[in-house]
Amino acid sequence: MRKLLLLGLAMCSIQYVRAQSKSYNITIIAEGNFGTPNGDIYKVSRQVNAPPVKTGPAYQTANGTTGIDVLQDFEYFGNRAVLCGKGSNPVKMAIVNFPGYDSVITFDNNTFGAGIQTIGKASNTKVYVSGAGSSAYRMIDLTNNTVNAITDPNSQLSGTASYMVPANGFIYIATGSKIVKVDTLTNTATATIQPGLGTIAGMVADPVRNCIWILGKASNVSALMKLEPNNNDFQHAPVALTGITNAKLLRYGADKLYFVSGLNVHTYSISNPVIPVPAVYTTTLNGNSFSIFYGRAFAVDAVNGDFAIASAGNFSQPSTYEIVDGTTYTLIDTGSVDGRIVNKLFLNTSSPKIPSWDTTALENVYAQCDTTLTEIPKAYFDDIYYSATTTGSLTFRTQGSHPIIWEFNNGNMTVSQLQEVIIEDTIAPVPDVAALADLTENCPYTLTAPTASDNCAGAITGTTPVMTFTEGGTYTVLWTYRDAGGNSVTQAQKVTIQCDETNVPHLSTGSISIYPNPAQDQLTVSLKDHHSVSGYTFCITDMLGKIMMQGDVLSALQTIDISQLQAGLYQLTIQSPGTGASFARKVVITR
Repeated sequence: MRKLLLLGLAMCSIQYVRAQSKSYNITIIAEGNFGTPNGDIYKVSRQVNAPPVKTGPAYQTANGTTGIDVLQDFEYFGNRAVLCGKGSNPVKMAIVNFPGYDSVITFDNNTFGAGIQTIGKASNTKVYVSGAGSSAYRMIDLTNNTVNAITDPNSQLSGTASYMVPANGFIYIATGSKIVKVDTLTNTATATIQPGLGTIAGMVADPVRNCIWILGKASNVSALMKLEPNNNDFQHAPVALTGITNAKLLRYGADKLYFVSGLNVHTYSISNPVIPVPAVYTTTLNGNSFSIFYGRAFAVDAVNGDFAIASAGNFSQPSTYEIVDGTTYTLIDTGSVDGRIVNKLFLNTSSPKIPSWDTTALENVYAQCDTTLTEIPKAYFDDIYYSATTTGSLTFRTQGSHPIIWEFNNGNMTVSQLQEVIIEDTIAPVPDVAALADLTENCPYTLTAPTASDNCAGAITGTTPVMTFTEGGTYTVLWTYRDAGGNSVTQAQKVTIQCDETNVPHLSTGSISIYPNPAQDQLTVSLKDHHSVSGYTFCITDMLGKIMMQGDVLSALQTIDISQLQAGLYQLTIQSPGTGASFARKVVITR
């Protein structure tokens, strides 16, 4: 009997050590009872060799009000968090300070109608939401707390979003069997992707490979597909998860993909895949495959791969959870919270003396022109948010990619993160005048350059190879407006230059006449009042200044044969000897 007692004490000691092997913070989103606005956020924190500390309901406590009716989703965005519901209570969304949970603003039925089902995090300032049971998609700007409709010119968004994943300045929205790609800079739906996996059962970002993993079915077998956003959304061949037909709740952690099937948790090693994918853990929580893993009640610590499972039990108070080591697949701890109907989890675990920050990969910042960063990243450590610092400038004036090294320091340790600021001007200047007016000027004439407006540089002055004209004619001038980003646009202008009036002394127009005008085969030059025509010459040029005919004036009434000239506009110039005085006249030749 004494041996059995000692063995029992030893087993209890082993269980106690196992349960205390890691510290953890688990955040539980509880949906609440249907028709009762008591959905809220609960948290359990536990340090090694210490009892758990439970807090919540966070929203109700901070605001002295009821909770969110049928709380469907929750996400935090730096120093803000968003709670969304779809119940009968008018409040459908609340933006709160984080981690205090005191309300900043709420939105009611007039904004979202039936309510919100899914939240997508594009950045710490941009939130995408999908309506519950409808095609209502919106972007929430947390800088000014405004609700903005997504521009969807081809009606690509439909149904309710199941998952939303950001990548490369876009957010990928899974709805039914398709994925709609939305440009977060312009808030416009730009493309639809068809993975061919039936109804999409999971979608998650892989920060190591900068790709997205999609979970669905191929030939009625659960399958994974890799999508590469930075490679023109290239889709790899599906990987069949042999023997599994109902996989769901895809998660990423420690270079592995996690998903659940029935009451089992499976892991797929991305670097060293093994098929069939083994079940690494079977939950011991009370309930069935519907109440366990209800909604999104499965979370993975992205750093170390530890995971948490929750059960809605009998859909009343309390909800239960268990936390499992992602390496040994042994139980770290199990417990309960007062929240009713848990439907989503966040998990952060750490081993003793190994500090853990919840720093997630920082999104790239995209801009067309000069930009100054105003949003300072924050990182969460032990219930406190710390703002980042950097030694570099936060103002960027040149095109290209600019790396920023952010550092977080809590007084004892420092961690660093990389963020890229990418400035790429893709918009050409716009001419200030839509169509330039035709010009008719005397030579010599120097053009005045027109201007255009550029999204980055402001006023852009047009350029053209030749600005000054000294010869008569009609010219088409091509103006080019080019900005610093290499974007350009051209604009044509018609310019007619007349060289009748120059600084050369003119012959008296009253004593010279040219006829007929228009002419066909011959022109007559009359030098009346000129007693001597000795030394006078004539020259016929086209409008580009090319000499077509020239010769001496032999009489005061001279006929010039123009039958060899083509129909068109020409200039006839009579020049006197000695003084260089001249007389010029445009003549038209017809056929």
